[in-house]
Amino acid sequence: MADSYQILISKLDEFIRKYYRNQLIRGSLLFLAILLISYLLFVVLEYFLHFGTISRSILFYLFVVLNGISFLVFIVNPLLKIRKIGEMISHEQAAAIIGKHFGEIKDKLLNTLQLKKLEKEGQENIELLKAGIDQKISQ
Repeated sequence: MADSYQILISKLDEFIRKYYRNQLIRGSLLFLAILLISYLLFVVLEYFLHFGTISRSILFYLFVVLNGISFLVFIVNPLLKIRKIGEMISHEQAAAIIGKHFGEIKDKLLNTLQLKKLEKEGQENIELLKAGIDQKISQ
């Protein structure tokens, strides 16, 4: 039972890494889109409105802050999660995400994790819990 549970946990960890890798890819595309759109917007505004020095400075710093924040949110944050720095999604949250996408799994994965948690907490009927965990893992 311990082997199959460890395999389940390692697969959940692999899913979590892929989840954050996908967030990094999506974030990179969003960051590039924000960078391009904001650059084009500020260039077009300056071209047609001929701003003064103060207005150009405000536009420049707005551009830098907007893209700096989007870089932190969309690229740095997922990179930190991939390196396991900061708060990551739990195995239960990962199981819920997987359950949403795969109908045949649904709550079985989450129930298995909850049963194992009950077993670790020392609940009564440990043999029944172990049998339930083995059944869920085999499914």
